[in-house]
Amino acid sequence: MMRVLVLGAGGFVGRHLVAALAAAPDFEPVALMRGAGGAFPPAVAQHRADATDPEALGQALAGIDAVVNCIAGSEAAMTAATRHLVALTESGSVRRLVHLSSMAVYGSVSGTVGETSPLEGSDSPYARAKVDCEAMIAASATVSARWVVLRPGCIHGPGSPQWTDRIGRLLRQHRIGDLGENGDGTCNLTFIDDMVGAILAALRRPEAGGGTFNVSDPDPRSWNAYLTDLGRAIGAVPVARISGRRLSAEVRLLAPALVVAGRVLDRSPVRVRLPPAVTPSMARLWRQEITLDHRRADAVLAFARTPPARAIAAAADWLRTSG
Repeated sequence: MMRVLVLGAGGFVGRHLVAALAAAPDFEPVALMRGAGGAFPPAVAQHRADATDPEALGQALAGIDAVVNCIAGSEAAMTAATRHLVALTESGSVRRLVHLSSMAVYGSVSGTVGETSPLEGSDSPYARAKVDCEAMIAASATVSARWVVLRPGCIHGPGSPQWTDRIGRLLRQHRIGDLGENGDGTCNLTFIDDMVGAILAALRRPEAGGGTFNVSDPDPRSWNAYLTDLGRAIGAVPVARISGRRLSAEVRLLAPALVVAGRVLDRSPVRVRLPPAVTPSMARLWRQEITLDHRRADAVLAFARTPPARAIAAAADWLRTSG
């Protein structure tokens, strides 16, 4: 029985992971989150603590065999939590640490990228944080051999705030759809069940220690294909055809206005859910022709993947009932 501490257990990936660990006979999950998270199985131990607080994190690590770092948030929060985790596990009983990185570390390059490709993730604070976190892990000789770094694509599926909920809302509002040449980039998706499967394999397989793995759909299509299929699955038909001029207006005019409106509403007692924005980073990604090389994950982690049609159907069902 491996006792696994999940950092960021209240987030999208963390919630799914804790549930899967609780259902497995060889794991005992411990959920750590800063605020209130989702409902967990009754037997799951929970800690309310901030992983950027080294004292609180050190207390949570007592009696832990493995850690999965699912923390998402600001650049400062992600780097601070990873820095403290590396320092606190340089000596001790934690024998396996799994860190969720991102394909964002590859930056704006094109073509097929493997795990040894240069890290050029300077496009955003999120990408910089992921690169910095990986550098901290690699710099610690006593810890790096016990770490497994996973670089997923765009994690989607039931509960995904970015690549299912936001995309579904935009499709229903007919603000995205077939984007023409602006959607011809490669859509590197990672279904949430597959992400969890990769994490469980990284915890179980000794040979994964010290490894870095791309985790994505092995046969990616274009963003246009994904947006069209999901739009049809949720009944957002006819799927809109979005011109370059219209997409540019979304990115250059509407997105900044929504940011300003969000800041105003943050100071207001009235709770209003604003329409989702089409950000510049999303528009760049939809054009980027980058493909994650998945062969190392196939050979070492060997987790089962969900057929793309079944993954989209599960995401669409969630959007229709809960999203």
